[in-house]
Amino acid sequence: MRTNGFVGLIIAGICCISSPSLFAQADYPVEPSNESEGVFRISNTSDYQYEEYEPAAVDAVSFAPSSPRTSDLSPIAMPEGGAMVSNDYYGGGEYYTPTEGEYYGPVEQYSQGDWIEDPYLEEGSYERLGLVFGAAAVFLKPGFDTDTAFTTEDQTGPATITTSNDFGYSYQTAPRINLGLIDNEGLSAQVRWFQLEDNSGASAIAGNNFTFFNGQPTKTAIGGLRAGGQAGDFVVAASQMKLYTIDVDLSQELNFERWQTTFGGGYRHASVSQAYQAYGTASGAAVASDVGHRFDGNGIVVFGEARRPLGLWDRRTKGTSSLSLISSAKYSALWGKSKYSAVDSNPGPVNAIAQTSENKSLSIAEIQVGMQADFVLQTGALVWVRAAWDGIWWNGAGSAASESGDLSLLGGSISLGMDW
Repeated sequence: MRTNGFVGLIIAGICCISSPSLFAQADYPVEPSNESEGVFRISNTSDYQYEEYEPAAVDAVSFAPSSPRTSDLSPIAMPEGGAMVSNDYYGGGEYYTPTEGEYYGPVEQYSQGDWIEDPYLEEGSYERLGLVFGAAAVFLKPGFDTDTAFTTEDQTGPATITTSNDFGYSYQTAPRINLGLIDNEGLSAQVRWFQLEDNSGASAIAGNNFTFFNGQPTKTAIGGLRAGGQAGDFVVAASQMKLYTIDVDLSQELNFERWQTTFGGGYRHASVSQAYQAYGTASGAAVASDVGHRFDGNGIVVFGEARRPLGLWDRRTKGTSSLSLISSAKYSALWGKSKYSAVDSNPGPVNAIAQTSENKSLSIAEIQVGMQADFVLQTGALVWVRAAWDGIWWNGAGSAASESGDLSLLGGSISLGMDW
């Protein structure tokens, strides 16, 4: 009888426990969000209500991003003591006792299982006005398959020694600008412009039995410059290069789990012109060679970009920031006209001229790898800063002295942009 009385006391104590404790968070596990839809899933809510007018409690909301401008949310720890007393999060009432758990920020009151869009306060959400702009300073150093300024033949010994003297190039600053429109779904139409100019030079003074020649033979009957022959003769060579691209493209932002990507394509116009000038003396008489070639073409361009947030900061509302790893690749195929001209002058005077024009195809490949920091301002504008390594390859662009060969541009860039 004593045992039965003790059990009865335990049962009576359990019945006296406040009803809200029976509806613990574990009774309603958090349901996963539908990440492909970019919406919020209300879960962990209790259908128990103490009065008909009391709203259901919302314990948690899970989030799935629908735009690269937002990122996943993590549960926020409960205040000390585990009690959430604010009516912003739970329905109030004299019969309501807060319980411990997690919450994800202020939300409206919704029934369990409802799909809603943007449970955050409206003034905290990011809305685009439709403008996108970017500007970059690109630091690039040109490289060529063959870029000989002139060759030297030394005939002072029993055997002729031939030496190649190349142009030296350093890093040059080039502008890169984009301007366009973008909607809240990440669909964008933009115009992009990039331009680079560079030049270089080399020179030498001949000793006895030294002879200088063009870096590459020309297409004239003379075949180029021949300087030197006696001590004191000299040669001076110079190169100039100018290239630019203009793109008009469409792109779309897409999300794959934590990867934020952009894919696009469109039209590209490109031009590259290079010139080679050399002059000097041959046994005291003036000699010169002037060579130039230019390609202008039109074609298609395709590109892709991937961003991976590092999770150091959270970019989900105004006034917040994020840091991401970023990589991009771009490829264009171009078709157009290539024009060549050369004028050589030797003692006599003897002048020779050559001009050609032909159809030509050219391709351009671009790669960028770096880091990007994003800042969502209180105005709603997204400002980003990017530091990256850049590589650009113009296949078939040639060099100053020759139409054949490839051109590479390697270096880095600092970019600043805004989506508003």
